[in-house]
Amino acid sequence: MKLLAGKRLSTAAAGVLLAGLFVPATGAAAAQAAGSRLSVEGCSSKTDNRSSDNWTAADWKICLGDYGGANGSADVKCYAGQTIGWNASRCLISGQFEIRKGNEVIKSEPFGLDVPMNGAVTSVPFRFYCQGPGEYTFRTSGVQATLVRVGRDGQLEARPGFQTAHIADATATVTMC
Repeated sequence: MKLLAGKRLSTAAAGVLLAGLFVPATGAAAAQAAGSRLSVEGCSSKTDNRSSDNWTAADWKICLGDYGGANGSADVKCYAGQTIGWNASRCLISGQFEIRKGNEVIKSEPFGLDVPMNGAVTSVPFRFYCQGPGEYTFRTSGVQATLVRVGRDGQLEARPGFQTAHIADATATVTMC
């Protein structure tokens, strides 16, 4: 490596200079850097939800925060039961959500998510405009997970032999905006 004056830079000095160009990916410094980008977040507990016959499962967790804009998010992954164990599976999630500031409803509507086999973390349907500082609550209800596959006609269809899993109502609350 050459400097402007034409002198070579020692390997040790180059390492010190280059170290300042990289952001740590793990450890306390990385956690602190990530925390400084996210001002606030509140999440529900992650739940393991099963169909009545125990052959369909869905992990479900919701969060509410200021991620460069106010929105809720859903973290979901679905599974199909086997004789021994579980296989990740594509699924459709549907239900109702509501975002409130105190007792005032900010946004309330049905939603649907197409979740790939590796799961999804999405905030697209849950974006909203803050109504000033206060306590905000994100709730989901009537949510269900249906395992799906692509049918012969190219359209999604419910996987035969698998019941729908009903997902427990979830709530996330945070003071923000």
